Amino acid sequence: MSNIVKINNNSIQIKEFKGQRVVTFKDIDIVHQRPEGTARRNFNENKHRFIEEVDYFIRNSYEAKEEYKITAPNGLVLITESGYLMLVKSFTDDLAWEVQRQLVNSYFRAKSAKSLLVDKQKEIEARYNNSLARKANVLLKIAANPDINPRYRQVLQAQASAIIAGKPLLPLPELEQKTYSAEEIGKMLGISANAVGRLAKQYNLKTDQYGKWYHDKSKYSAKEVETFRYYENVIPVLQEVLAEMRGRWKQ
Repeated sequence: MSNIVKINNNSIQIKEFKGQRVVTFKDIDIVHQRPEGTARRNFNENKHRFIEEVDYFIRNSYEAKEEYKITAPNGLVLITESGYLMLVKSFTDDLAWEVQRQLVNSYFRAKSAKSLLVDKQKEIEARYNNSLARKANVLLKIAANPDINPRYRQVLQAQASAIIAGKPLLPLPELEQKTYSAEEIGKMLGISANAVGRLAKQYNLKTDQYGKWYHDKSKYSAKEVETFRYYENVIPVLQEVLAEMRGRWKQ
């Protein structure tokens, strides 16, 4: 995109400061076809009406040269849109009205390439965030089904929060390992349930590593009893114990 704008058949270089377009006194004199020094004189005569950082900015000689390639021994005054409109109030001829319209619409209020890029990035970000919100809402609607398994509901809610936040916020439910009763383990190993229990106690296998305690109904009464159910990883341990015991018996 060109950094030159045509106003009333005169070219002025685009200048920006603090995110907004600005002009110099020289720019104003050129586009309004006024004698050099006219805009500066009007500014100096009414300076008490202008607010610095609102209607104008001041750059020192070094800043003027570095930022705008303008030599300004006494500093550079940059006029904002509001400052420009105040400055040209005394310009009432037909040409002045047309120039004001062009300068405001084609220069001050025209988007810079940088501004357009920022707007595009904001638009892309907004679309992306909307897509995330839609995905999260789908998961939350599924989770709101009263018939869904509570564990699945917790998973869906955790995933929805992670989508929106960009990182996990809610803990996922612990995955339950399959457990086996002493009787089932005994059948796998060819020993009784009681033997499984004795070996597990003897070798301290009734731990979180190898299983979990549950409250279960007793086979012999209506009472609840604490029962240890085993994870699959206990099987090779018991196999090794049994092999060692059989080896001792052979000796």
